[in-house]
Amino acid sequence: MIAQGDPCVEIDMLHHPDVVGALRALEGKRLVFITSAHPLYDDQNFFYYKTHRKIISALHVISTLKPVAAVYYPHDLKDPVKDEEIPYLPLFDLFLSPLPELQALEEYLPVKQVGWIKRLRKTKRVMPKSFNPGGAVFFVGANQYYITNGMDLFYLTYKPLFDAGVAVKLARGHENERFESLLRLHGVKVYPSAANSVHVMEENEVIYSEALSSVVIEACRLGKKVCYIQNDTFDYRDPKREFDGVGKITWAKSPQQAARLRAGAMRSNEQSMNYFDMEGARAGILDVASTRERTQG
Repeated sequence: MIAQGDPCVEIDMLHHPDVVGALRALEGKRLVFITSAHPLYDDQNFFYYKTHRKIISALHVISTLKPVAAVYYPHDLKDPVKDEEIPYLPLFDLFLSPLPELQALEEYLPVKQVGWIKRLRKTKRVMPKSFNPGGAVFFVGANQYYITNGMDLFYLTYKPLFDAGVAVKLARGHENERFESLLRLHGVKVYPSAANSVHVMEENEVIYSEALSSVVIEACRLGKKVCYIQNDTFDYRDPKREFDGVGKITWAKSPQQAARLRAGAMRSNEQSMNYFDMEGARAGILDVASTRERTQG
């Protein structure tokens, strides 16, 4: 929206040096609040992600800043809206939906379909075609676990995949540069963690995932061959039940089993992911803000 000339203030609570000060500076101003954070997440239930930053829930921000309009666009395709969050959806004025099936949420608030924000048309490859000729990449779903327990453990655990020529993509986050360097020293092909994960998937045929990650949903909807590596440490719910109906998924009980799979034996999915409609999203935001201002007098 900045590129469209809209004045925007971005506050990333995992990285901003003074979240409270930044929010206080906005008090009393006419503004639209747009968030992709789960509405109930605050310091108490965000402990898993180690940070000394102040985490303030979206609902707290709404009650404090009293925006002209509040807009929610989920950051996660697997749990776009958690069950416990549904009663709070009417506190938002617009839900920007990444998936057609979420239109059912219009029972609680206005819903506008805008596609998945990471599905953007790209003008160049993330990496040269020669970088990963095998066309297979493993998306790490348990970044925080390995940040806590060490990347040596990660390398040794998934060495069978790497030895089979599978590349790796870490989730965007802190400490990645050090871990990426370590993996490259071991000869692992590493995609930049800052790269758009959908663009990385588009450059590959087979996608490996773990830890109930929404990568599985992205890859299935992009029409890729998908392998899920089961792990009792990360699978706090049954992954087969969680991803039931998502697409054709090959299940592996270990990295060793996953490494023995051949792409030709895996089933492809049908492409069903829409590109992100930035113009439509912006129009929806401006329209709901204008409507709210008129009704509030």
